[in-house]
Amino acid sequence: MTFQLIVFVIIGLLAVAAGVVLLLGQRAKARLKARYPAPGQMVDVGGYWLHIQRQGQSGPTVVIDAGQGDFSLTWSHLLPQIASFTQVVAYDRAGLGWSDSSPKPRTATVMVDELRTLLHNANLPGPYVLVGASSGGMNVRLFAHQYPDNVVGMVLVDAAHEEQFSDPLVKATLDRMSKMMPLMMGVLQGLVRSGLAALKPGLLPNSSGARQKLPATAVPVYDALLTASGKHLAAAAAELRDLDETHAQMRAAHITSLGDIPLIVLQHGQEQPMMASPEVTAALEETFARLQQEMADLSSNGQLITAEQSGHAIHLDQPELVVAAVHEVVTAVRQASMVPMAEFVLSV
Repeated sequence: MTFQLIVFVIIGLLAVAAGVVLLLGQRAKARLKARYPAPGQMVDVGGYWLHIQRQGQSGPTVVIDAGQGDFSLTWSHLLPQIASFTQVVAYDRAGLGWSDSSPKPRTATVMVDELRTLLHNANLPGPYVLVGASSGGMNVRLFAHQYPDNVVGMVLVDAAHEEQFSDPLVKATLDRMSKMMPLMMGVLQGLVRSGLAALKPGLLPNSSGARQKLPATAVPVYDALLTASGKHLAAAAAELRDLDETHAQMRAAHITSLGDIPLIVLQHGQEQPMMASPEVTAALEETFARLQQEMADLSSNGQLITAEQSGHAIHLDQPELVVAAVHEVVTAVRQASMVPMAEFVLSV
């Protein structure tokens, strides 16, 4: 057998093997999509549908807005605990989890409008206690700013702030890191589209550690949602891509007060290292801590609590602390209200 023929045979075998792997990958994606349908309700918000889960009864209704690239599944283990004392809903922003993709930008103003439409179309009138984690914290602050009559309490869980990257050292580092994002997202999208990620979910990175901290029953669902379709990664990338515009919108809103609503701000107690120098990490932590206090001061009835055993994902590291904070705010709302909960309605 000549050398050229050997090379031809090897290439042919590799092509066949690649075809078989891709075929198996596509079948794996199809099985995952069918195996884990949306556990909640799909609601039309204007030509595309968002997924929302609700549990519990009575009011005020607690509305959870997850962090960047996160979705309702990673909060599912908290829902029954909160539902034991009030109604609670968690939803997936457009493109994430079980929700459809949106043709609109992934900015705070758009996401707040989608959330308001979702709550109305799902027949979930206020009043609301809003829970915002990480970047979801900006959404809930903007929601409360725009619709103050419908928000009676708030819990911010290691919430992002529009000025948290304002330190020149931090900004320069993030700008350098952001140049690698298109390449990284392209590789990840390739793994998902090819089906390789569906065959081996461990190929996708798990920077938040969510997969290891979820209840065991939720892990295969988590893997399926991230690997069976490219829309989740695309939506997460879009939220990052539009983050500068979101920050600009938040600055333009100029939110200086949330009145006297019960407000609890939870901040992480474990330093969150970056892929950067210790000086950059220290600058980011210092700015973040200052802004957490500023957010607690937005309400005359606000308080700041440090989750000593938690990193950024407090709802996974110390879920009992989040549930306790929600319970405290709901209790304060009920004690302060002179109007029966049923009389509050969502104005449209």
